[in-house]
Amino acid sequence: MANTNHSVTGRRGREPLLTFEQCLQIASEFDGTTATIDRLLAQWRKTVPGLKRHNVATAARRGGYETSKERKAWTDAEDQFLRDNWHRLSGDEIARQLGRTFTSVNLRHKRLGIGRYDGQELTIRDLEDLTKIDHRQWHDFIARGWLKARKRQRRCGATPITYVATTSLHAMLRDHPEIYDYRGAPKRTRALLELDSLPDAPAWKRVVCTSDAWQSGVRQMPAGRTVTHGTAAMADRLQQFRLPSCAATGGTSFWSPLYSLPMCPRCGCQVSRYSPDALFTDMDPGDDEVIAIQARKLALSWSEGRLLDADGRTVDDRDVLSALFDGTRNAGRSLKAFEKLLSAGLSLASTSAVPQQVLLENILRIELRPDQEEALQSFVATGAMTAAHAMSFGKSTLGMMAMTRIPGRHLLMVDTQLVRDQWIEKLSASAPKVEVVQRAKPSMHEVRVFDRDGSLRSSIHVYSYQTRARLDGLWVVGCFDEVHRLPARRAHRHAFVQTQYRIGLSSTPDMRCDGRGAFVSKMTGAIVGDDWTGQMAAGVVPRIPVKVMLVEDLEHKHEVVGTLLAQHDSVVVLCESIADGEELRLRYGIPFISSRTKDKLKVLRSAKSMVLSRVGDAGISVPHCQVTVDHSGLFGSRIQSLQRLGRLMHSQRALYHCILMTHEERYERFAARVDAIKAKGFPVEEVRAQRQNASVHRLISPTLQARVSAQENQFLSLLGWRRDELNQAA
Repeated sequence: MANTNHSVTGRRGREPLLTFEQCLQIASEFDGTTATIDRLLAQWRKTVPGLKRHNVATAARRGGYETSKERKAWTDAEDQFLRDNWHRLSGDEIARQLGRTFTSVNLRHKRLGIGRYDGQELTIRDLEDLTKIDHRQWHDFIARGWLKARKRQRRCGATPITYVATTSLHAMLRDHPEIYDYRGAPKRTRALLELDSLPDAPAWKRVVCTSDAWQSGVRQMPAGRTVTHGTAAMADRLQQFRLPSCAATGGTSFWSPLYSLPMCPRCGCQVSRYSPDALFTDMDPGDDEVIAIQARKLALSWSEGRLLDADGRTVDDRDVLSALFDGTRNAGRSLKAFEKLLSAGLSLASTSAVPQQVLLENILRIELRPDQEEALQSFVATGAMTAAHAMSFGKSTLGMMAMTRIPGRHLLMVDTQLVRDQWIEKLSASAPKVEVVQRAKPSMHEVRVFDRDGSLRSSIHVYSYQTRARLDGLWVVGCFDEVHRLPARRAHRHAFVQTQYRIGLSSTPDMRCDGRGAFVSKMTGAIVGDDWTGQMAAGVVPRIPVKVMLVEDLEHKHEVVGTLLAQHDSVVVLCESIADGEELRLRYGIPFISSRTKDKLKVLRSAKSMVLSRVGDAGISVPHCQVTVDHSGLFGSRIQSLQRLGRLMHSQRALYHCILMTHEERYERFAARVDAIKAKGFPVEEVRAQRQNASVHRLISPTLQARVSAQENQFLSLLGWRRDELNQAA
């Protein structure tokens, strides 16, 4: 019997858990079975808390228990059999063939260091690690029947281990090369999976869209566009579709590049990149099939490069696009779905030149510069042009020349009422005689321009891009001011009016953030004058310095505006938020011109300093302005940033353009506003604005407000306020 001093100790050899007498009692009942160990553990835990299973077995051996089972040593042949088959056969099957228990086999494979996934075949974990394709995708390939695999069962209901042979993987990639770009795989992956032995992959695949997204119903959609950031307000809106979904029609099949994520040309939904029919080709299928799919949405067909109606007649490009944007479709989706039609060569711009006998003498009191005459002749030579010259070049002069030297009924599209009033002001000041007729339904101004002998030469109908009027009939000249607005969601339908000639005017025609600027040249003609380098070198366009003033917050922006108002006689502040404009008006006593302001142009012409909302972003001339301030804007809009700089380029007293930005806005969120100005060649300087002391600011504000008010109101001067005194007080 063992030494009587032996006892079973606790963890780390602290105090004994079981005495030698207790070990003797356990040994007398112990037989090595699981049931006995469970019974003894439950029995002795009542008196020895913290007792473990291994403590029971140890106590039995200390108490003199010896097993009667004969120990069978593992042979080299058995070890090799275990190495060869552990990943191929279940543990129970190996134990049966070796005549051993599963416990013995399980312990032996651990002692030999054989991993669970070791073997010549690949596990799903191996494939996921090497190809970076998710394991759920690999199981999906097996479920589809594309990939052959075997499963190794495990004990106690554990998930079986799936194994894939390299030959099975190669067979799948030969049948479905779109699954993985094996030629572009890393070296390690190509070597371990032997991918270099596979043939080159084809270039195109056949995919099928089975989307059921076109289902009418009420959905949560953004309630509207807001200036502030954060979570968009949502509202329930009814969505209805005139055409059945791709799933309802049995699927839309089309060719797509092999490794692309295809988009359905019919419904615009993303399509699975896997080819269900396993059809591939190296020949470029071209755009005919995609155009045919898109044409079917308009009940048309595409054959041999022509669009045909149901009777087989060729359909005119203008008719196609007019049907596309007839107002019954979602404008944004139509633009995306039919981009292929525009890229295929469809165009709205006329290419016929203006006959010399049609072009009459100039009746305006304006003489064109040589560069302006050259631009006008470009329009005459083609009959369609997009003038993209810099601000202050005189693009509106080109439009007036086109609509007064060519007689007839013309269409002028403008963006805001302020721009409309400025066009009427310019025509009235330049033409021999002008009559203006205003109509309410639909809202429109007709400007009748008369010749020197009193006869009517031109009738210019001025509409806003927001009008819902049907602009039917034939127009002679279609002039689209700020033409970058034309491809917008609701304005684009006006591009399909019938015009003999058309001209678009904008310094930023192709700078839209949504990519639709590429459509402008197809709507109003080729872009001319978009390179401003020569215009700046000739001195036609001033190279105005730009200061980016870094501020701390919105209140700091307001303070900087006050400082600039104190330093300069005429400052134009451009802001996005109506609330900010009202705050600046109340704080500094300068007028705020917004969409709600009556007689906007009159207020603008009478004020020296002012705040403009988005109505003054583009097309407005402020000849007496010294400094323009870009206070806050529409996110990172490059168009808005350049257009606001352009307000100062019309001035003869221009000093510099100021952009107010916080550090986050400048370097993280809205850097594109500054980058657009740099790209056009304007010098940009960054300055950190110093913040005034709050108490000092409170003292300065009333006097500054009084000073500005005295400049704008002659009655304050009569009360004793003099400009030099106000300057000294400020």
